[in-house]
Amino acid sequence: MSSAWIDDRIDKIYSRVKHKVSDALKSDYPDLNFTQDDSENTSARFPTVYMFFDTAERLTTLDGGAINGVYMAVRTKVSVTKTQGNDAAREVNAAVRDELVNLGFRASGSPIPTVSGDVKVINSNYQRMVGYNDPF
Repeated sequence: MSSAWIDDRIDKIYSRVKHKVSDALKSDYPDLNFTQDDSENTSARFPTVYMFFDTAERLTTLDGGAINGVYMAVRTKVSVTKTQGNDAAREVNAAVRDELVNLGFRASGSPIPTVSGDVKVINSNYQRMVGYNDPF
């Protein structure tokens, strides 16, 4: 068993959150942008949800030959313009949180709001164990 399944789970989680949240908020935020790229080389679109995934091996087969469970942390960053306001940031962040919770993730700490120039950002962290057989 290779560890390619971990990348597959990341892709499935990202895709599910992106589609569910985009569908739920499309009337209020038709240009809602999701990305895993925090590069400064891309043009900014607002609101934007950045999703970052980090994993750590936690469970292996008895012989130690294959990973069959990982601790997965998801960091999200919801960015809106000041003119879109706090309500927009909170609404998008809540929709992302609700979908991650539906997938079994738990929030780790409170969302952290910040302002940088004309951009408001809410950073949040989520975590859960993900197994080889977990369906997403």
